[in-house]
Amino acid sequence: MKQTGVPDEAITEFLGYLERRGRGSYTMRSYRLGLEDFSRWLHRGGRVLVEVSRADIEAYISEFAAGEGRMNHGVVDLATGEPIRARRAARTVNHRLSVLASFFGYLIDRDLEGGVWAGRVSPVPARQGELAHSMGGGGDAPPRQRRAELRRREPRGLPAVIEPVEVDRLVAAARSWRDKALLTLLSRSGPRIGDWSAEHGRHGVLGMGMPDLDRRGGAVVVRLKGARDEHRIPVTDEFWRLLDRYLMHERRDAPGEAVWVGLRRGWPRPLTYSAFEAALRQIAARAGVQVTAHVFRHTVASEVVATAGLATAQELLGHRHVSTTADTYAHADQRALVEAVAGVERRAKAAAEAARLGPGAGGIEEYVFHYDALTLVELDAIATPRRMPGDLS
Repeated sequence: MKQTGVPDEAITEFLGYLERRGRGSYTMRSYRLGLEDFSRWLHRGGRVLVEVSRADIEAYISEFAAGEGRMNHGVVDLATGEPIRARRAARTVNHRLSVLASFFGYLIDRDLEGGVWAGRVSPVPARQGELAHSMGGGGDAPPRQRRAELRRREPRGLPAVIEPVEVDRLVAAARSWRDKALLTLLSRSGPRIGDWSAEHGRHGVLGMGMPDLDRRGGAVVVRLKGARDEHRIPVTDEFWRLLDRYLMHERRDAPGEAVWVGLRRGWPRPLTYSAFEAALRQIAARAGVQVTAHVFRHTVASEVVATAGLATAQELLGHRHVSTTADTYAHADQRALVEAVAGVERRAKAAAEAARLGPGAGGIEEYVFHYDALTLVELDAIATPRRMPGDLS
């Protein structure tokens, strides 16, 4: 009897391949969860991995995009009163397709010298940016026009931001010096919150150690996600003031290197992302503000791009490529678009008015630039020589 689903050893082998290629722990986790979900779907339908077709992939992605029965709590159909199923975001669906495309491509490349996948064509259409694999055995890739049929169009929009008054309410609602200091750091400097965990290692703000606090330089040092590189981030005087109170009254003499530790029952263990997220939810509920940890980063980034430009924002955010910064934050402001359209209309009306009045009417064509009526009067007065008393000429 053929084994249904994806064999565990195939997933383990593929993840080992990703690790050898330097993929980070978060990527490894998302790929593992995606393949395990696909395996369960195959098993429920009695499907064998080696027999998976394009039609099977289409059926799986259709169910996955629909949410597989997940309920959107608090949202109901007004006609029936029943909860509305929550559909998955386009980006989530496209990521799952990328996972499957990479996995099947790996199986085909693995069996180039002979095996059950030798000479096969992947049932998943690939796209630029996914793991590149040959199709094996000289087989042709799927036709170009079919490459992205399963992929969803990802809407472009400006990242969510938080207003300064809302930040003040959050800091005021925080009941510990630790949380006040963390919120101030996140909202003023925009670093990633990160984590301190055995699985993902140390990175971001929560991965900071005591030596990462550079008071003399007015900065903190954080490790970038998925890399060992360190990134210096300038901080405000207000942060140092709150940090001192946290170190004195809450962290105290906690052993270990971690700057941020759990409080009450969590003391003195390092503060993890899940624990901080739970604390942030409670603070946000008290303040009446909708916020996530990453919204602070978006807010700072958007402000820096608008006032100091992309290069400065790239340096502050720690992006390796400026294109990453530009793709996320360099979008035209809606107000600027409205003003640009209004400007076109004003110039069109001015030109029509000039044509109606004729050449030289009101001084409109006497000057190179377009001036208002009062300015024209003043310019005419300057251009006309004044007569001195007794001057009869």
